[in-house]
Amino acid sequence: MSINKKQPRSLRQSILALMLGTLALTASAQDYPTKPITLVVPFPPGGSTDVQARLVARGLQEQLKTPVVVDNKAGASGAIGTRFVAKAEADGYTLLFGSTSSLAAEPVLNDQAGFDPVKDFATVSLATDLPWLLVAECRNGPKTVAQLVEMARAKPDALNYSSVGYGSASNLVGEMFKRSSGIKALHVPYKGEAPAITGLIGGEVQFTFVSPVAMPHITGKRICPLAVTGSSRFPLLPDVPTFDEAGVKNMNFNVWYGIVAPAKTPKAVLEKLERASMNVVKTPEFTKSVAALGVTGVGSTGADFLKRLQSDQATIRSLSKVARLKE
Repeated sequence: MSINKKQPRSLRQSILALMLGTLALTASAQDYPTKPITLVVPFPPGGSTDVQARLVARGLQEQLKTPVVVDNKAGASGAIGTRFVAKAEADGYTLLFGSTSSLAAEPVLNDQAGFDPVKDFATVSLATDLPWLLVAECRNGPKTVAQLVEMARAKPDALNYSSVGYGSASNLVGEMFKRSSGIKALHVPYKGEAPAITGLIGGEVQFTFVSPVAMPHITGKRICPLAVTGSSRFPLLPDVPTFDEAGVKNMNFNVWYGIVAPAKTPKAVLEKLERASMNVVKTPEFTKSVAALGVTGVGSTGADFLKRLQSDQATIRSLSKVARLKE
């Protein structure tokens, strides 16, 4: 861009300042990163989300040659940490390790969430993916999806299912199963996966959906898996069919975790983060570590992550119109 000397001095100064600012921003993006990066986890330390985030942080640290620190900012179903990152400076040094529940579901189901996942963030990469497992009590419960559906149709008002709370991902997938299979079942919310499983074992509910974190209960024969969400079988339970195989369609609602940055983060910074994130997921160390959790590495582009986010939000909006997903 050339500066016309006949232009007013104030205008020339403004144009020059804009040019210098653009050059400085470009140089800054090219040099990125030059200081530690913070990866915010909107959930407490110690859980599966936290473990995955720390594996991602370790990998990014190796890829980007700079410290990546995990910062747990839990509360309000993930909204506190998510809002914090949405309002952070868009320079690539504050990132969010978001999930289906915190990024896709929370702003749809909570009018006070305080953020828009599409407008307030730039998607970097979808990191991991894991299925939901439909489970029943082993001794007296149904042994197949077909048996469960038959039970529900024989006694339309007799079945209950548990979740970890109104609007939770397990609530969402439970309502999706009801819609896809055409059955009726009363939703019974519990405060956490452990009590939801206890309610199942105790006969208070007849089925529930659990994450692979519940594998010890499955291997201990306390609960039995009937089917898994997603398009392929779960590697840790190769004999358990997918819902498609079990005759129930439209059950591809898996849980995902991914990295997002504040909106308006420079494109060059986003591209560096995207490449680094994809490389992390491809490493044998990461693949082996998440596989032990029952999790699959994805490593998508930011564009593909955005499509997944928008698709899941559309699904959640549709479910929220026909099911009670709020207290």
